[in-house]
Amino acid sequence: MLKMSLPSLPFEIIISILLLLPAKELIKLLVTCKSWYAMIKDQDFIKKHFESSVATGKNYLLYVPVQSKPEKTFTLLNAKNFHHESELRVPFDLPGMLNCVVVSSVNGLICLTDISCFGHIIYLTNPTINKYLTLPPSTIYFHELDLQIIQVSLGFGYHEKTNDFMVVRIGFVENDCYGWLDEEDDDDDVEPSRLPHGYDFVSRAEVFSLNTKVWKEIKLSCNFSYKRHDMFSGVVVNECLHWKVVKSNTYEDEMVILSYHLGEETFQEFECPKFQGEGGVDLTECIGEFKGKLGLFAFCAVFDYWFGIRGQPCHLWVMEEYGVKNSWTCHATISLGMMIYRPLAFTRNGEIIIQDRFASIYSYDFSNNQLLDLKIQAEEHDLNFVNFTDSLVLVDLNDKPMGQEGATPANGGGVDFDGYMHMEEVNMVDKDDPPGDTPMNVEK
Repeated sequence: MLKMSLPSLPFEIIISILLLLPAKELIKLLVTCKSWYAMIKDQDFIKKHFESSVATGKNYLLYVPVQSKPEKTFTLLNAKNFHHESELRVPFDLPGMLNCVVVSSVNGLICLTDISCFGHIIYLTNPTINKYLTLPPSTIYFHELDLQIIQVSLGFGYHEKTNDFMVVRIGFVENDCYGWLDEEDDDDDVEPSRLPHGYDFVSRAEVFSLNTKVWKEIKLSCNFSYKRHDMFSGVVVNECLHWKVVKSNTYEDEMVILSYHLGEETFQEFECPKFQGEGGVDLTECIGEFKGKLGLFAFCAVFDYWFGIRGQPCHLWVMEEYGVKNSWTCHATISLGMMIYRPLAFTRNGEIIIQDRFASIYSYDFSNNQLLDLKIQAEEHDLNFVNFTDSLVLVDLNDKPMGQEGATPANGGGVDFDGYMHMEEVNMVDKDDPPGDTPMNVEK
C-alpha cells in the first residue's frame, strides 16, 4: 500500500489551494478529516469559493429544454466562447418533473418548477454537488382550486447583505374568482379582501427564505393591482427583483416594471421608457441585467411587411440611475437582419441570447456588434438560458443541528482553526475508480 507523509502547511496556504478547486472536487475532500469537513461546509468558505470562481472566469451559460429529456440534464456552455463544456443532471427523479422550467440561477443554485403546475411545486438545486431542496407548500393558498385560479409569477434572487437566497411568488387572481376564495376562508378573524372600484385583479404575495426555510406573506397595499406578464424572473439589480407586469387600474392597460427589494421586502413600480417601432409598429420588451444596470431590449415580435424577414431595428435601453425614470437611455439601436422570435437571456459579458423565427439560437455582443450562431436548435421545445457559476451552496443541507451526535458547524457557524492544519489518517477511494484500485493511505 502506498504511504505518503505530507508536511503541515499554514492555514492560509491550504485555503488558497482549496479555493481554486471545483466544487465537485471539494465534495470528495469532505471525508479527509474533521477540520476540512467543517471548513468546506462553513458559510464564509462557501462564499469565498464562489467569489474565487467568478474572479477566475469560471462562468457558464446553462440551458435546458422546457420539455426536458427523461434524464433531465442541463447543458453548460463556456460564457466566453460558448463552447460546450459539460452536462449536469438534475439531482432528483420525480416522474411528474418532465416539463421543468428554470426560473433562474444564482450563485450556482438553480430554482426549478414544473410547467404543468407552474409555481406550485418549487425546487432549489445545486446539480454540481448533487443537492436539492423541495420548498414547503404555500402559506397563503390553502385550497386546491386556488392553484387552478391564480396566475403565478416567480422570482429568484440572492441578497448579499443577509447572505440569503429568496423565492418570491406573486399570485394574480381574477376579480370574479376572488369572491369564492373569501367565502371559502375558514378563518373568521380574516376580513374578506375588498377590491377598489374598477380593479380587475387582486394579488397576494409571499417570499421564501433559504435561511429560515419558511414562506412569509408580503403585505400589499390596496392599490397593488397588476396583471401577470412575466411568468418568472431572475433579474436582480440594486438588491431588487424585477418583472414586467400590466398595470390594470388605469383607463388603458399599461406595461410597467415591478420591483421587489429583497432586503426591505417592499414593492415598487417603474415606468418603461417611451418608444415605438418604425412605422408605428408596437415593440415587445424584455428586461435583464446589463453590465450591472437594469436593461430593456425592445424588438418587433411579429412579421413586418415593410422590413420583411430581416426584421425591425431593435433597441437596448439602460436605466443609468436606478429608480429614476428620466435616466432611461437608448444605449444601442441595431438591425440584426433576422426576425427575432424572442430574447432568452442577458449574459454577464454584456451580450444577449436570442432565438430567431426558425428556432436557431444566436448571441449578440453590443460592444463589437458581433452576431454569433451558437449552433443550437430549439427544435420543438422552448429553451431556458440562465447564467451559471460553480458553487458549494447547499453543501450543508440536511446537516444535523448543532449539539446532536455527529453534528458539525454549518449554516454560517464559526469554525475555529489552528495556525496549521494537519492531515488525519484516512482511506480515500474515488467511487468512480475501477474495482481493484488500491486506496491511498494518508498519514498524519
